[in-house]
Amino acid sequence: MARRGRPARGIEGFAEDLGRLLGTAQAKAQGWIGQRHTIAKQLQQIRDTAAGLLSELTGTSTDSGRRRGRRAGAVAAAIGGATVVHRKRKLSAKARKAISDAQKRRWAAVRAAKKS
Repeated sequence: MARRGRPARGIEGFAEDLGRLLGTAQAKAQGWIGQRHTIAKQLQQIRDTAAGLLSELTGTSTDSGRRRGRRAGAVAAAIGGATVVHRKRKLSAKARKAISDAQKRRWAAVRAAKKS
């Protein structure tokens, strides 16, 4: 039984239809792949530009060999390699003692106020 509007053409007609369908699908897939490559290139350019601007703002180079902290590494991964390095602050022994003494005085004042 033939379909409406289309005469029965047999296996040759089916092969032609299948070939046309596959050709169309292949052309669309190649177009999508081309668009994907174009988008990937544009995103890489944006990433490189952002990394360059970030390095200008921070005064660091994007290929620094310094150790990265966890947060700086996450930022670097997000922008594709640029790092923002936050160095750990080091207090001298004298500064640590001064802070300790000041805190002890504060707690002593709190305890004295409770007794009164």
